[in-house]
Amino acid sequence: MSIIERYILAVTERLPEEMRYDVAEELRSNIEDMLPENAAEDEIRSVLEKLGNPRKLAQEYNPGKRFLIGPALYDNYISVLKTVVAIAIPVLMCLSLLDWFNKDTSAEIGKVWAGLFSNAIGSALEGGLQAAFWVTLVFVIIERSGVNENELPFARKKWSIDELPTSPVPKKALISRADPIVSMFLTILFTSLIYLKPQLIAVYINDPGRSEAIRLFDNDRLKLFIPAILLLALFQLCIAVWKFIQMRWTLPLAVANAVQDVGSALLFIIMCNDRLLFNPDFFEKLSQWLKLPLDTTIDKWFTGMQAASVIFIVICAINIIFTLRKCKR
Repeated sequence: MSIIERYILAVTERLPEEMRYDVAEELRSNIEDMLPENAAEDEIRSVLEKLGNPRKLAQEYNPGKRFLIGPALYDNYISVLKTVVAIAIPVLMCLSLLDWFNKDTSAEIGKVWAGLFSNAIGSALEGGLQAAFWVTLVFVIIERSGVNENELPFARKKWSIDELPTSPVPKKALISRADPIVSMFLTILFTSLIYLKPQLIAVYINDPGRSEAIRLFDNDRLKLFIPAILLLALFQLCIAVWKFIQMRWTLPLAVANAVQDVGSALLFIIMCNDRLLFNPDFFEKLSQWLKLPLDTTIDKWFTGMQAASVIFIVICAINIIFTLRKCKR
């Protein structure tokens, strides 16, 4: 595909489908009029760079319409929205039902089924609405920031013809469709669990005649980490959606993915080594199981957390290195 056709495609893919053919013909004619006969490649590049960024030119061709999610990203938006809704609804329903089962269900059977039904419906509605809101927010951020243009987020630099997409993309630089979907699932599951239902992260005891759940975290202390967890979750969702759109590793995407890994590692290390974050009752029960003094049990637990932190750092470092290598290829 010639540079001119690549440029025309980059403009028209951002327009509504019914406008694309006419705009392509008009733009092709304009470019030909601006070029001398038997134009050299340098002359073609100069003309295209005068026309400017395809995204801005597409907006000029369509001045009467402004989109929350533009045509270039709309199909991806619908696909991601369906995917996230399909993940969020069952995740929130399952967490809500698990939490409900852990409560006292000594009421009569009619009330039990009514409670189950109302919890399931409420969680499904909540999951759908939350998914729609967060996915829309992420796409607005992505479109306004310019990352879908293969740029660093919110970069302000002069557009160059070298930024037009080239093909074919090396296989090792491609991102499988499963990668962003798994990332979305894990982000939604972890965030929903720790933000909405932290009481489910517990040690469950089912002795004869007695059922008990001992929470792992101290809820008051956990609340201090919630803003950082939500911010990191939003960033992770942005990266997952970016992967879904791009479907290949680029330098800006690899850098953003590295920042995500570093942020996750820092938050993991801080949380794992915060002695006030964990529920004292959990350590008492663990001490009884291990038949060790309480102080010794606590020391062994945090020694294990330090080892887990090192492993997590190594995994993140390996992921960053391999991702950057794929990007270079």
